[in-house]
Amino acid sequence: MTEREGVLSNAPLIYTLSVIRFAPVLLLPKLIPEIHQAIRGRLPGFFQMVRGGMPGMPQGGEPNSWAFLDRDAQYACVLAQDHMILQSTAYKHFGIHLELFRHCVEAVVNHTGPLDVAGIGMRYVDKIDPQEGESLRDYLPETLLPLNLPEIANLKGNGATAPLGVSTTTYHFRPEFLHIRCWRQPGMWIPDDLAEAAMVFQIAKQASQQTLGNRSLQGEQAFAPLGEDGALLDTDAYWPLPLTERLPVNEICERLDGLHKLANSAFRIVASEHAFNAWNKKL
Repeated sequence: MTEREGVLSNAPLIYTLSVIRFAPVLLLPKLIPEIHQAIRGRLPGFFQMVRGGMPGMPQGGEPNSWAFLDRDAQYACVLAQDHMILQSTAYKHFGIHLELFRHCVEAVVNHTGPLDVAGIGMRYVDKIDPQEGESLRDYLPETLLPLNLPEIANLKGNGATAPLGVSTTTYHFRPEFLHIRCWRQPGMWIPDDLAEAAMVFQIAKQASQQTLGNRSLQGEQAFAPLGEDGALLDTDAYWPLPLTERLPVNEICERLDGLHKLANSAFRIVASEHAFNAWNKKL
């Protein structure tokens, strides 16, 4: 039986996001310089964001979120008055991700005081890219793929394109939710609802290309659009709180660790034997 544990040598993972949502901290905009100072050894890059603004265009109004990036623009912490996101296009080990997440949360808490937590989440996006002679059914269970009925495809006699859309299955573990989605939409590189958060990498990519010219960026494959035969496997574990609760940093990180284990276990169950054979091959 194929090995399903550990780091895959040819892993399909392209994007990782962890989030903590909390009651608004109205003083936060004034604390951004101090928070940046606390984390800039790891995340020296910085820019401000305005909701609805276009990258590279003049932006009016006050910023409503602040992005801090590492030197390779592979990790980004995005901070707003009511949430903090840590995302990556080069995730390898959860322990490294958790340590940086803790570092960022501690920097916030040290300046704002304890956070009244509303929810914590961990999310992984894998690009399933079948090779010649393969199909998505070789990698994922039929029940997860968008509905594909020949009777519908032939309603007009001359056939239709491959079915597009998103298929979602949700498990409720009381209190955690586990959402498993299959996005089938050629041309996209990230699920639609993550586009705003992931925009920081697009902005950093544009800035780097202006500096580097035609040289490739590390992790650039993450931005490649989905092909005609591919799909995104989106594994999303979330712990909502019905009422906000003031949690210490250690408990926040323990909750994130539990969500990681839930999402990681689900991924290793959902993907097929063939998939793990392909992902365990040495490049």
